[in-house]
Amino acid sequence: MKNALKVIAIALTLVLALGVFTACSGNSGNTATTGGNTENTTADNGGNNSTDNSAKQEHGYFKVFVPEGYTLKHEDAFGDNNPKAFNINLDDSSFTYFMFNIYTEDNAKSSVEATKEMNEGANDVSIEIGGKTWTGVAYDSLGIACFTMYADFDGNFVIVTAAGNAYDSEIVASVLSSLEVNVTE
Repeated sequence: MKNALKVIAIALTLVLALGVFTACSGNSGNTATTGGNTENTTADNGGNNSTDNSAKQEHGYFKVFVPEGYTLKHEDAFGDNNPKAFNINLDDSSFTYFMFNIYTEDNAKSSVEATKEMNEGANDVSIEIGGKTWTGVAYDSLGIACFTMYADFDGNFVIVTAAGNAYDSEIVASVLSSLEVNVTE
């Protein structure tokens, strides 16, 4: 059990490192910085049609709104077709993306803490979106807004690591408010 937890911790660290390194490699037009230590914000979907089921795409255990100009990739950070993970990438930028995974609560919390430790100036954030409380950290990396947050979907802890959009932006609210999780195991 101890070895399995170590393997999971290493895998989570690698996934986070991949996201951080990707975010640090360039810039996008959708940037923002965060300030303060803790922000509690309520965001709505800005009138986006994220709740329109016809606009949602499915992968594995997920159904999610994919904004115009973005593509849902049916893979995890390692390129595997994993039903517990997927990416949404901006079509014309490899530096603007969302990476989703299902973890245990402890692994989600550990992932957020590791991200905070690896990124100077990372701020604790919590935001209510789509009836879910997303908790994590937000930071600025070379002018790119980045965040890692998780929320509880009936005991399935979904973590999102993203770059190119501020955690409290309308596009993030439209994606996160639309997220449906249906684990069939």
